[in-house]
Amino acid sequence: MKRRSFLQGAAAGGAIGVLDWLGFFRRFGVPGTAKTLGIADAVAQTMDPRFLVMWFQEGGWDSYSMLSPIDTPNHSTLTIPAGTLNPNPAWSSQFYRPKNYALDATHHAPKTQGNITYGYLAADGIDLFPDMAVVSSHAGNTFHSGGRWDYHYGKYASYAALTAQRQPNERSLMQAFAETYGANYPLANVSWHRWLSDGELEEANYPEGTGFYEKLGPAYAHTVYGRTPVEMRNRLSQLGNVTAGARTQRIRAFVDDLHQNFIADHHGESVAAFSSAVSIYKQLTSGTGLIVNPSTLFTDMALRSEFGVTAADEATNSTSVNGNPARSKDSPQVNVQAMMAYELMVKGLSIAFWIENRQIRGYDTHESRSSIMNNKGQYDQLAMLKKDLWAPLKVFVNKLKNTQYGTTGKSYWDLTTIVLASEMGRTIQGDVASILAGTDPDATKFQKIVEQDCCQHWKVNSVAFLGGNVQGDRQYGRVGTSSLEGIPLRADGTLDPAYNPATGVLQGTKDPNSFVPDAGHVYATALELAGVNPTGKGRNVKPPLSFIKKV
Repeated sequence: MKRRSFLQGAAAGGAIGVLDWLGFFRRFGVPGTAKTLGIADAVAQTMDPRFLVMWFQEGGWDSYSMLSPIDTPNHSTLTIPAGTLNPNPAWSSQFYRPKNYALDATHHAPKTQGNITYGYLAADGIDLFPDMAVVSSHAGNTFHSGGRWDYHYGKYASYAALTAQRQPNERSLMQAFAETYGANYPLANVSWHRWLSDGELEEANYPEGTGFYEKLGPAYAHTVYGRTPVEMRNRLSQLGNVTAGARTQRIRAFVDDLHQNFIADHHGESVAAFSSAVSIYKQLTSGTGLIVNPSTLFTDMALRSEFGVTAADEATNSTSVNGNPARSKDSPQVNVQAMMAYELMVKGLSIAFWIENRQIRGYDTHESRSSIMNNKGQYDQLAMLKKDLWAPLKVFVNKLKNTQYGTTGKSYWDLTTIVLASEMGRTIQGDVASILAGTDPDATKFQKIVEQDCCQHWKVNSVAFLGGNVQGDRQYGRVGTSSLEGIPLRADGTLDPAYNPATGVLQGTKDPNSFVPDAGHVYATALELAGVNPTGKGRNVKPPLSFIKKV
């Protein structure tokens, strides 16, 4: 390849990534002198590092008891004679909360800590509130796979788009972030989720390239499925055997004028990747300079103890949903994922992480009215959220805060953005108006009422942000006690004054610009907090919630 052709390619965004350099080093050694290596290191240091973590609860958390809390009676404990069509309160006016709601200290009604009002499901996370910005007026999705897709890709199309072939300008959140910051990391974008793993969609309808697609953007930004510690160690052990393939000529052309290319600003990404690859190459090969031995990753007993990791936590499981074949996320428990993410960060291997609960549909707690009343309450998500979110997250945050990034004087926490989300909330009621208005016999109407699902998918949801760029101890929006809906926000994060701030009832003329944030706003906000201008990143059309960013 002629020099001019190479330069044109580089100017068009053809940066040489870490894996390309590693393959070249494997076959030809590391080129350059001490002087040129020093230039490469200096160029690399000019790139400010960033890290992004999505901490996702698949299945839909009970947001009314979480971060968009409301206080209601718990009518789950009522005893209503069989056949009763018009009890007091009426069926449609009854609220069904988890068992023991508001009856003990563990299942308390909403409380306030600092500036954040929270439900009992968030109580285990109050230590994090000083660093957390909560968005309580937030709209989820009532379609599992659609909701998951939204948080990956943002908002820009109908859900027919799930079956469409992904286009070159589409990006998942993590791909968009890794495209900007991931060129000098060998496994920049690591995720512990599996598209279609929830069993809701038929695999035959989603060939490669449709639905969630791993290979959008440059190769270094593609999604790498984290899987288990054993599989990740094996993958890293093989990096020394990476082959650069078709890009060898381009790399050769770059190396032929190494010194000049190192000092040319428009090659910054390639030079930063070179510097990182030199470091990684030393880490992953035996001899002087060995820093990372893949066989020892995720085996540190002190670190495993901090995250509470056991051998059983590293296993995977599978679940059958809707009669479809059993599927697995190929993922260990969340505490293992968090431990792996931390090590991959501090070893300079990865920057973007999608952490997700291992079980499939574990939070999808559908229950009939009769089941709820027999149990004296809805299913309680407290233990799951403590295990899948609060306990490992607190350890993770503590490790980031107490680990310095290189010699910068900054901690990993200063450079990290964390998003807490779930694709939907859950209902706490069941409207029976259409049943009562029907022509069925009273006995049939009663049977339909007690069989009604009162813990369905629901749009009322919440989301939270943490990290070095987040203005903590803040809460934006709330849920109305009468409307049971998220109250719209204005552009500065304040409530639309046309709505009663307690009941959520519209009392005037809605501000035409007020809105209830959704996954598209999360997509843009996460990128902005992580140092990426969200404009033009993927197809998401929603703007960031800029009021969350620390001033």
